[in-house]
Amino acid sequence: MYPVASPFTFLNRIEEIEMNIQDKRWQSALALALTIPDICGGIAFSELVRKYRDGRIMVDRNRRPLRDIGHQYIKWFDEYASNFFISESTDYPYICGKRCWQLRCEYLHQNKGFDNQDEDEVHFYLGVNCSSSICSNPYDTMTSIHIDIKEFCIRMTQAARAYYNLMKDEADFTMYHTPVLDFTQS
Repeated sequence: MYPVASPFTFLNRIEEIEMNIQDKRWQSALALALTIPDICGGIAFSELVRKYRDGRIMVDRNRRPLRDIGHQYIKWFDEYASNFFISESTDYPYICGKRCWQLRCEYLHQNKGFDNQDEDEVHFYLGVNCSSSICSNPYDTMTSIHIDIKEFCIRMTQAARAYYNLMKDEADFTMYHTPVLDFTQS
């Protein structure tokens, strides 16, 4: 077995997002920031699991309940992060958990380029240098959200740190540590 050189911890992830922001590595910063609610949702709402239509809990090959990742993500964002995404011109968040989940799925998995043609779907426009977290009021049209990547990532790291500080003595963040193996040592 390989020795573990060091793990990537939850706080390392936050720090790496901040380093990517500082280095203007927008794609990396955004990709990592969009994983924060995945991790925190799993910690905060582990009881939300996937079920069959008949109500039985779905399990993995080790007989553990399967996470309902989407519901965990959305609920964590709405309860713990949304206050960090309040627009400067309003008193309500400019993005909700459902929309953040949509952004995550489109950005990390679908690579749609955000040029979808479905008129009923929310369209995201990603940019930089808006000097605010949102480049225009998304409530002008409910189907158009313009997000400044830097500000979005900063707010997500603030939400993550606040959640960590609130829960570090009660929750097990180590279950989301990624071991880094040293392949040169045996």
